[in-house]
Amino acid sequence: MDFDICCCTCNSEQWLEEFFRAISAVNYDKKCLHLYVTDNNSTDNTVAVLKNYKQSLSNVFGDFEIMELGENSGFGKACNNSARAGKSDYIFFYHVDTAIYQDAFCELEKAILKADKRTVAFEMRQFPLEYTKYYDPVTLKTDWASGAAMVLTRKVFELTGGFDESIFMYCEDVDLSWRIRLAGYDIQYVPSAITEHFTMSETSEIKTSQIAGQLAGDKILRLKFGTKQDIKDWYFCEKRFEPCLNDDLEAQQLAKKLLTQAEKNKSHYRNFYKTKLKNSGFIPCFQVGYTYFRLGAEYQNQLPKDKPKFSLIIRTYQRPNVMKKTLQSLLNQTYKNFRVIVVEDGENPVSQDVILSFAEQLDIRYLSVNKNVGRCEVGNIGLAQVDTKYACFLDDDDYLFADFFEVNARLIETNPQCKMFCSSSVGAKTKYLNQDGSQFEFVEKNYLSAKNLRRINFYAANPVAIQSVVFEIALFQQYGGFDLELDALEDWDLWVRYATHCEIASTEKTLSLFKVPADKKQEQKRINAIDKYRTKAYTKLAKYSSNFDAQEIYGLFWTPDMEIQDFEQIQQSATEIQQSKVWKIAKGLRLVCGVLHNMTTAMFEFTENIMEFFGPDAPEQDCQEYKMLQKFVMDTQNCGFMQFVHRMANKRQK
Repeated sequence: MDFDICCCTCNSEQWLEEFFRAISAVNYDKKCLHLYVTDNNSTDNTVAVLKNYKQSLSNVFGDFEIMELGENSGFGKACNNSARAGKSDYIFFYHVDTAIYQDAFCELEKAILKADKRTVAFEMRQFPLEYTKYYDPVTLKTDWASGAAMVLTRKVFELTGGFDESIFMYCEDVDLSWRIRLAGYDIQYVPSAITEHFTMSETSEIKTSQIAGQLAGDKILRLKFGTKQDIKDWYFCEKRFEPCLNDDLEAQQLAKKLLTQAEKNKSHYRNFYKTKLKNSGFIPCFQVGYTYFRLGAEYQNQLPKDKPKFSLIIRTYQRPNVMKKTLQSLLNQTYKNFRVIVVEDGENPVSQDVILSFAEQLDIRYLSVNKNVGRCEVGNIGLAQVDTKYACFLDDDDYLFADFFEVNARLIETNPQCKMFCSSSVGAKTKYLNQDGSQFEFVEKNYLSAKNLRRINFYAANPVAIQSVVFEIALFQQYGGFDLELDALEDWDLWVRYATHCEIASTEKTLSLFKVPADKKQEQKRINAIDKYRTKAYTKLAKYSSNFDAQEIYGLFWTPDMEIQDFEQIQQSATEIQQSKVWKIAKGLRLVCGVLHNMTTAMFEFTENIMEFFGPDAPEQDCQEYKMLQKFVMDTQNCGFMQFVHRMANKRQK
């Protein structure tokens, strides 16, 4: 399979040595790799260095062309210029501040050959930091692909025209991705194809030029894909980023230049919206990051050196069609050293054929109880079969993201003193479309964070989903498995029992997804089922005891994740809001709605919504709690009334 590797350079001399070292060492036929580099008028030695590499590598790669532009025309235009010079069926847009892993092209080829006809774009995983965008754990489909490491079929490149050259830098990859999806195609994340991205080494490294580019790029996206309200909402983004540009005159000038250019092209962008998007059914996401993001953006990806083996226990009850997708998500794991133990409850087992159909791709074992014993006994049967050092659970309708075992292996490696390892998860409210639950759609996603978990957190409440915990099997051997008298909250009881006797390590990175019903009646039924066992669970939990130091207890109420100056700043913001005329007007209107709210139940929901529109009540006088003040400031700034006033002010200024 041939790839046209299309790059853009601009004063990129410092990155070229590592870029060419890595790409020359890949385990792939390098005659199938064709390099096309367009330089954006570099003022350093970039072009001279490129020419030296072309001379020394001319017989290594299929092609190696260098093209020079007379001015810096932006990332998108340079990449398009490189792509048009090639002729391969697959175009690989790639940054030069990177070092590709040796097996990356092999992994990309596997993904491309396996993909369906609708999937035409593929995104690599970036180390050490990655965009923790949500992707489907089963299909690996994602909303947009990063232009730093993106493969696209030439056919769709020609259909879409490639990057929008009017976007100078930033957001051009989101724009291209949305146009690909608008054309009816899909984008796939390829977690097994990895590249090191050096300028993505620290999340704190946000350049003011980047903010300027993102402001302009975001405005263009809204003009092309957004409603009138989406465009109006851009001004709140501008307000939020203004302070970041205050001390950088060059970035201010760049932002002004790019925004002026965007305004000149406004009619063109709006014509695209009216003719291509308005009635298409495609709904873009304008929240931060242009998609739902998983927790863990600061996690430093690194492949584990040690290779511990895991056992994954799946409890199931006559849901083969549901479990099929769960097993499919396991095929995407980047770390392969794990075994699956499926235990089926019930007198009439029906899942064996589905499970054994995965036997060639997974190390999998199937056990049938052949009677109704309940979820706890099924779990204990699975635990008794474990012959690896580490074990974990997964319900038959939930999913693991592709790096679940990889990250846990790294967590074990860096925390040898611990025996329990926890990660964050996504709770997805699910609307079921058929009776057996195999067809569904997610209507809402919420985080369940495992950041800085301590043993004492498990005594306060259950802070994790069942599939978010990996533990040493020795804990089961010493302290037992699930309590057979608990048909709910059994995992919480188990974790407290284990946490009483061991140390815990945790990562905020989101590694799994679990479903909860979106239907309110189903959700209430679920809550009622849990409540039946709550008293029994609490009574049992009260008997556990452990020694905690003062720092652990203190950590329940305060964590040193903010500086004193942050508190003083948020305190000042809260004071300024309450002293403003706009807030005082909103306060009076909110009080009127509060009276109506208390007087009648007929308008209960209406008045409640109106009260939310005018923002929150003021915090208590002399409040010293950082999080409470922060919430007040954010909720007030984001309430409908404040946003309305801000929009009116912007109109008057214009």
